[in-house]
Amino acid sequence: MKKIVAFAVILSLLGVGCASSSRYNTQKGAAIGAGIGAIAGQAIGRNTKSTLIGTGVGTLLGTIFGNLEDQRAQDQRESISQIQAQHQKTYYVAPEAQVQTAPPGQWVTVPGRWSGNIWVPAHQEWRPVQPE
Repeated sequence: MKKIVAFAVILSLLGVGCASSSRYNTQKGAAIGAGIGAIAGQAIGRNTKSTLIGTGVGTLLGTIFGNLEDQRAQDQRESISQIQAQHQKTYYVAPEAQVQTAPPGQWVTVPGRWSGNIWVPAHQEWRPVQPE
């Protein structure tokens, strides 16, 4: 009996050691659940059958809770990447060869006025000069 419990505990600790990344909570949960379930099953039933049942139930519960944690972490990573994508800005710079000079003309101040029911405030406007 003690050999089975020791084997289950060692197996669960090896599983935890192998699944140390933050994205493998399902495996870590299964390994920890198996170890705790084996110990609990042995403590309650004091026989091999109880130890194996405890191991199975612990593995199942640990897997479920670990998977929930993995899904929560994935949702958080996706929301962060969506926020970052929304805040990215693209800037375009015109090459030197495409920069053109303004046509002949002058800046004129246009006074404020009503256009229908909308007030258009005073502003500067470029008025090109027509060549003769």
